[in-house]
Amino acid sequence: MATVYVNDGLNPGAQTSFNRLESYDLGGKVRMATLKYTAPATGMPQVADVLVWIPNLPKGARVIPHLTKLYWSAGTASSTLTLGDSATANRYLTATAITSAGSAIAETGAANGATYVTGTNSGDTVLTSTVAGAAIAASQVITLCVAYVQD
Repeated sequence: MATVYVNDGLNPGAQTSFNRLESYDLGGKVRMATLKYTAPATGMPQVADVLVWIPNLPKGARVIPHLTKLYWSAGTASSTLTLGDSATANRYLTATAITSAGSAIAETGAANGATYVTGTNSGDTVLTSTVAGAAIAASQVITLCVAYVQD
């Protein structure tokens, strides 16, 4: 019977149980940032507008996908929102309908096997959301709870 070690995927040929764990895997200090946006009563973000979530993540931070979540109140029919950064607009969440109140876990990258470190591309410490389909509804509330480590 063979013994197969499951490692972090960065070294698929490794056949040892002594691979170093990264801080985002075990024992890192998880930081949370909760960012809230309320659309104005008039002049709401239109299709192709970009919401920039402030503050930026520190360089070298790793977003923890399964702990990062986007919440929204009821909105406009056909309106969608992504979650990404300046390097890739939908790195964490592909276009997701924000028409009725709900939430989505930002695990697009994780579903594809990515482990992404911010600060490796120009401007990728800035989290952004791109509006598509239809404008965001007047007074719609969108909240981003992002979990990350930087240890």
